[in-house]
Amino acid sequence: MSNTSSRTDTYNSDDILRVFASFAADYKMVAEWTKLSSREYVDETTLQIKALAENEYLDSVHLQLVTTAGRIPEAVVYRVSTNASTWVAERPATLKWSVGDGDSLKVIVYFSQKWTDLPDDKKREFSRLHLPNWVDSNFSGKYEGMAEVGSTKFASRGYGLERTQMSST
Repeated sequence: MSNTSSRTDTYNSDDILRVFASFAADYKMVAEWTKLSSREYVDETTLQIKALAENEYLDSVHLQLVTTAGRIPEAVVYRVSTNASTWVAERPATLKWSVGDGDSLKVIVYFSQKWTDLPDDKKREFSRLHLPNWVDSNFSGKYEGMAEVGSTKFASRGYGLERTQMSST
């Protein structure tokens, strides 16, 4: 008689909310530290990103420090995983970035395949309701010339975000 077992990675909206509480805390901390985004803006943006996550339309979030010259000296990428049940909780490092005059904090989201598969009218309606001020980005998703300086995982059951910190310094 053979002994077999199986595991299914499952999660629900509560798991997504738990994980996004960690993202929200990171984002608020960076915004407060850099003084580049108001609390109201961060709260509004976090709610919009959370709506994407709850509907499984989110693939990743990029939070970037952008200089007046358009250079990105610091960035952090949050990649969604729906297979995070075996992840071990980690204590995240604090994100502290050096900011210059005129620098900005940019948030870019990449959409999941589920979003891509939506009919255009559904995308327009969701965007109208949840992403009213978002614009298209030409960012490639690549951080050439930057090094990974840290990684942390946030997870609740099968849902998780892997946070990868990038730096050019």
